[in-house]
Amino acid sequence: MTHSQSSIKHRAQLMATQPIPQQESLEQQLVQLVSERLLETQPGFDADSNLYDSGLDSMAIMQLLILLEEEYGVAVPESELTRQNFSTVRSVARLVRARTAPSTEG
Repeated sequence: MTHSQSSIKHRAQLMATQPIPQQESLEQQLVQLVSERLLETQPGFDADSNLYDSGLDSMAIMQLLILLEEEYGVAVPESELTRQNFSTVRSVARLVRARTAPSTEG
């Protein structure tokens, strides 16, 4: 593991201990994150805007996965990498919250 990968993993572990915002607040944060750091979005871009129509492609998905891990400590498994899960910011926010829901396993 490179130093960079180790650093990202460490930050993700630290972030994982912090609570994930409620859905609406998380959506607002993700809209800002996508608009500022990922895609060149149009005015009016919001949680229901189609990410694919806004330019989301395979490279942008990889960048988004890194941002989710860095910002929220969420690692998305390959089985969750579906077009539906990444269609809008709202669907990404639901995925993040589902991945951070408290486990019922003991």
